[in-house]
Amino acid sequence: MMDGLFTSGSGLGALSWLAIGAVLLAAELLTGTAYLLWIATAAALTAAIAFVLPEASLPLQLVAFSLFALATTVAGRRFFKPDDTPSADPGLNSPLQRQIGQQAIAVEAFVAGQGRVKLGDTEWRAQADGDHNPDAGSVLVVTGVEGAVLQVRAAG
Repeated sequence: MMDGLFTSGSGLGALSWLAIGAVLLAAELLTGTAYLLWIATAAALTAAIAFVLPEASLPLQLVAFSLFALATTVAGRRFFKPDDTPSADPGLNSPLQRQIGQQAIAVEAFVAGQGRVKLGDTEWRAQADGDHNPDAGSVLVVTGVEGAVLQVRAAG
């Protein structure tokens, strides 16, 4: 009786397909892509076929699994699209972007457009906009961010 749950006729049993689906679902949780979710769903649907039709052969189960995988992937991509609406706060997950427009003080005189600025209680590497080299103590405005380097220009 227990063997029938793992193998049915010459195919896999319902529990085998559920185990395959569970492994795929666990892999999906690690990747977060949503592609394996549809394949895991196909395995669960194939488990239902193996449960309802225990005499189904392995080739029939594999064809059913393939068709379910195709159908669930197409349906998933069509009906569960990612939310591409622009955020009300584009700098939400980019804290450095919030520094744009803030005033900074040049910690040292810039050389070849490169220097350090103090913004709040932190010192940052900075790149001066244009060809000017601000002096130490100059008040600057952050105009952009490239990696961890602030783009600055003279305030005023």
